[in-house]
Amino acid sequence: MRYTEIGSDSSYPYPNQNVPADKKNREWCMAYAKASYYDTTVVFPKGVFYTNGGEYEKYRMYAMGKQPTSQYKSMLGVDMTTMNTQLVVDWTIRAVVSGYRDKAISRLMKEDYSIVATPVDSQSKTEVDAYYQQVRTKLIMREILEQQGSELATHPLISLQSNEPMDLEELEMRVQNGEQFNRSMDAEMAIELGFYENNYKSFRRAIYEDLFDYGVGGYREWLGDDNKAKFERLNPESVVCSYAKDGTFSDMVHAGAVIDVSLVDLALITNEDGTPMFDDKELQEFASSIAGKYGNPNGIKAGTWSGFMKPYDKFKCKVLDLYLYTYNEETFTNTKDMNGNVKFRMEVSGRGELTNARYTRKKIKYVYKCKWIIGTDKCYDWGKCYDQKRTVDLKKKALTRLPIQLVAYNFYEMRAQGFMERLIPYIDDYQLTMLKIQNFKNRAVPSGWWIDMDKLENVAKNKGGANMTPQEILQMFMDSGIAFGRSLNDVGEPIQGNTQPIIPMQNSIMAELVGFFQDLQNTVMAIEKMTGYNDITSGNPNPKTLVPGYELANQSTNDALYPLAYAEENLSLRLAEDVYARMQQGIRKGAVTGYAPYAGALGLNTLRFISLDSNKMLRDCGIMLEKKATEQEKMWIMQMVQADIAQGFLDTSDAISVIYTHNPKQAVSILAYRVKKQKQLLQKNQLETIKANNEGSQQAALVAGQITEKQKMMDYAHAQEMEKIIAQKEIAIAQMKIESAERIALNNDMAKTSVSETTGQAKIVSTHMASQAAIEKQYVANQKQKETASV
Repeated sequence: MRYTEIGSDSSYPYPNQNVPADKKNREWCMAYAKASYYDTTVVFPKGVFYTNGGEYEKYRMYAMGKQPTSQYKSMLGVDMTTMNTQLVVDWTIRAVVSGYRDKAISRLMKEDYSIVATPVDSQSKTEVDAYYQQVRTKLIMREILEQQGSELATHPLISLQSNEPMDLEELEMRVQNGEQFNRSMDAEMAIELGFYENNYKSFRRAIYEDLFDYGVGGYREWLGDDNKAKFERLNPESVVCSYAKDGTFSDMVHAGAVIDVSLVDLALITNEDGTPMFDDKELQEFASSIAGKYGNPNGIKAGTWSGFMKPYDKFKCKVLDLYLYTYNEETFTNTKDMNGNVKFRMEVSGRGELTNARYTRKKIKYVYKCKWIIGTDKCYDWGKCYDQKRTVDLKKKALTRLPIQLVAYNFYEMRAQGFMERLIPYIDDYQLTMLKIQNFKNRAVPSGWWIDMDKLENVAKNKGGANMTPQEILQMFMDSGIAFGRSLNDVGEPIQGNTQPIIPMQNSIMAELVGFFQDLQNTVMAIEKMTGYNDITSGNPNPKTLVPGYELANQSTNDALYPLAYAEENLSLRLAEDVYARMQQGIRKGAVTGYAPYAGALGLNTLRFISLDSNKMLRDCGIMLEKKATEQEKMWIMQMVQADIAQGFLDTSDAISVIYTHNPKQAVSILAYRVKKQKQLLQKNQLETIKANNEGSQQAALVAGQITEKQKMMDYAHAQEMEKIIAQKEIAIAQMKIESAERIALNNDMAKTSVSETTGQAKIVSTHMASQAAIEKQYVANQKQKETASV
């Protein structure tokens, strides 16, 4: 086994796809791998993935501020042979872009997602409808019992539980918002478990770095031995894929990665019968053919075959780990026996003539794999992939998906562009300008003074007193800034030419540095425009900037970074779908358990044990990503909850329901609805209280009126009785008077026996008549009084 270089003079056609499944053997898989590698390295345009030609390493070094300085030395005229130069500079790279790159990725990392799974298969739809109907029935029963005032309204079977809707209106609101209650929680927890165990945060940051530096990113996923989903970041420098025109690579038919495999690992690979696939002689020959390549030693030293060491132990080779789409035509017998019973069974692929009506044929999409040792005629781990990802929908069950997914945001005809490719010219301008500034600063000579000694000596002459020496004049100038000079000679004539003994000498170093600094500032502004950052989002706002200015600045940064956010979200969504599919496959093989955090809308993080339910997991779910609440939104919602609890509009159960809601929009809508209903309930209670108070006042007034009326009737009856008693008393007195008068008259008649009988009888009659008249008169007077009292 020897390595052979694959060049443009070779030809590697793709094998025929329209062959039975049993014909897609080792040679067929290896032929496909060779053809795909040839297309990538020879036919496709250079500059993306495995054919980047070293550009990806260059972009990453620039991003880290570790680019070589040789290019700058050449631009500044350094002799690259002797490295001799007159420049006085520090060649250390100023990593100006690294800070903007870190800030951009950190800003994007803060925008996290919540996973929302919605059952979409018919069985799940039926169960969800049944659950809604159960909740609806419970709410209606509780409402009816509450209206009737029955004690059954508080029965545990129909009482309000935590996170349940309060009434039918809230239930309808939640259904319209797409809330699935606990129906899809198993699917969401399965994806959360897969993300947590594969360190999704680190994976996500690595994807952002690839997208920023290269403009592309991708991952590979598989089902682990523990029946859980596994995934890893794909290094874009090693990716090999088919020609694609879509930035999501939805039209690619094969994808893989060129990986490093040590020859020690190759020695452990066995055939189906358990014998080694490669013997020591083949491996030693292969090691000799790749000596000096891929970072291997330049040759195999003689005499190293001793003990447990093998001469090829330090060698490694390149292996193309490829996955590809193909279609297998499955054949089924579809006939009836002599009794009319249907006979339907699977046959060998391709059996029978195509025109034979006995057979039914169906093309099924499969994923095949192959690990081809590049440059040889050897491959291993080939054939149909285990655990093909398929939906439970019978109409789509014949479809599957590659375990490798890729994405690019600036993509056209297998050409991609990242942020670093745009920034490199500005980074070079920045470094060159900084080196020139250093050189000028280090070689700068300060401004000086030109001193005319002749003029100083002339100044020293005076007409009286002692002469001042030139040194004394200079000292006075340095101390006070005052200098003396003469404009006339000894004979009093004007001196021609310059008369100043001390003349300042200015240089242009500061003016030139100002130009360099202006150029440096323009370069930094261009870098900020590329990355979307400005004074506000960089943390240096002008205190006079108004709120609209802040909003526009943040919007500008978000717009500049949106391509990165879009590409990462697209890749994360596909990853969530693949993780869910792998978890479904794993739960068919056994129990799936683990620990993962649960995050609510307000950032409540709890690490909890997860045990997936096989009955709920084996369903089709639509997966979507929703942005989690920002810190400002969390604070605002919590302030609202606390304020409403203080006012009595919410209780602890309502707060827990809001906190455990994934979507902040749903949390706010539930919060607003609960507060609205509580306010309505409080208003209703107040109206009922007022109504009860009013009814009590009316009843008291009515009772008081009845009591007053009854008292009046009693007083009237008492007055009537008193008048009757008084009248009877007066009549009795009158009768007594009459009787007394009669007795007196009788006594007088008996005493006057001598009076004549006629005279006596006449007096008695007249007296009796007078008495009767008085009685009648009194009776008439009493009747008039009664009539007056009744009126």
